[in-house]
Amino acid sequence: MNLKSKLARNSTLLFAFILGLVLIGSFLLFKSHRKDLYYEKLEDNALITAFFYFEKDEIRKMDSVSYKDIETQFNKIANQSIRIYNAKTKKLYLRDDVPVVLNDRELKAISRDRILHFTIDERQFSGLYYKDNQGDFIIVVSGIDDVGIRQLEMLAIVFFTFYLAGIALNYLLGRFLAKQTFRPFADVISKVNTITTENLHSRLEMPTASGKDEIKELITTFNYLLERLENGVAIQKNFLKNASHELKTPLTFIIGDIDVSLQHPRTNEQYEEVLKSLRRDTFHLKSTLDGLLILSGLELSEPDQMEMVRIDEILWNILEKKNIEYPEVKVALNLDAVANNEDLLFVNANRHMLFIALYNIIDNAIKFSFPLQVNIVAYEEQGKLLLKIIDQGSGIEEKDLKSIFDLFFRSDRTRHIQGQGLGLFITMQILKRHNITLTVDSELEKGTVFSLQFP
Repeated sequence: MNLKSKLARNSTLLFAFILGLVLIGSFLLFKSHRKDLYYEKLEDNALITAFFYFEKDEIRKMDSVSYKDIETQFNKIANQSIRIYNAKTKKLYLRDDVPVVLNDRELKAISRDRILHFTIDERQFSGLYYKDNQGDFIIVVSGIDDVGIRQLEMLAIVFFTFYLAGIALNYLLGRFLAKQTFRPFADVISKVNTITTENLHSRLEMPTASGKDEIKELITTFNYLLERLENGVAIQKNFLKNASHELKTPLTFIIGDIDVSLQHPRTNEQYEEVLKSLRRDTFHLKSTLDGLLILSGLELSEPDQMEMVRIDEILWNILEKKNIEYPEVKVALNLDAVANNEDLLFVNANRHMLFIALYNIIDNAIKFSFPLQVNIVAYEEQGKLLLKIIDQGSGIEEKDLKSIFDLFFRSDRTRHIQGQGLGLFITMQILKRHNITLTVDSELEKGTVFSLQFP
């Protein structure tokens, strides 16, 4: 069942429930009001009876024949049964033909309450206690409200007919309104089905109607999704293009060196030079593959495994590895500013990821600053750790500062230095995950400062 049918069905069920409550409530209220009106009519007739029989002091003068004639004429007018009791002796002065016997409890209740309404076997009774100069009497008028019953039956038929007709009409109108309401969704679905990876630049048209509704919110959200998908696909295509190029270059060098070395016999020294060249190119290829694996998440399969780590331990570990790789390099680590507050050196992080981020920054500083010294200095700033990595390289042009964290970006000034354009991009992703703020200050021919503000 589609949403249009569900909406029409649910709205019809709700309408049927509410309309049923309204009609049933109206029927019961009318029934109760009709009963009260008939009691009032019986009570009025009881008063008329009292006046008719007692105000002329005829109760002792009239014989039973006269009573009978009066009763017959009065019943023709009132269409009700009348009986009169002596309030003290409970003797019946005027008898009707209703086969209902009132007991002493009911007569005493009428004497006590003066006016009493009650029902016996669907017959309504109105009892009136009447004081007269001839004595105290109880007048009981009863009848069945045939007109009211017929009215109730007719009302029930009318209500039931309108109830069924209302449900049917509501369902038809609900289907129509649901169709009109969901028509924009059908247009959106039709447009979405035409979008593929080849035309991700397409966007859904915004309705011209004023105001803000769910359709506009849906279209806005979907257009934003298309924008992100388009950017993601573009990044993916650029990634594959650049990755292929970065992998192809060292492989080409390796194959070229091998082909050249196989053209004719060479001396051991020449083969040694070829092997060294192959080793450099192989390390370049391995470095590129490692960066791509990290970027794809294969090496960072558990990025959320956070623990308390010491920054100085990670830094010493990095410097130890760089010292093996570049024995002649000079790196100075200065932690004096935080020596009295070692708690600053503890951060909640993923050790492996943070190691990669700091390693990439220090590795860049060493390569661009060589053979000059690189300084790593820790500071305390507003109760937080501030780490600065300072090199003395050629610096970064202002136009390149915003691009150095882009994937595969290589500045024209540094293309002679070996690299893949992956390190700083990966570093920025890791720092963002750890809420570490990175700022870069650089001046041409004077060096660059990478400042890391830890949370």
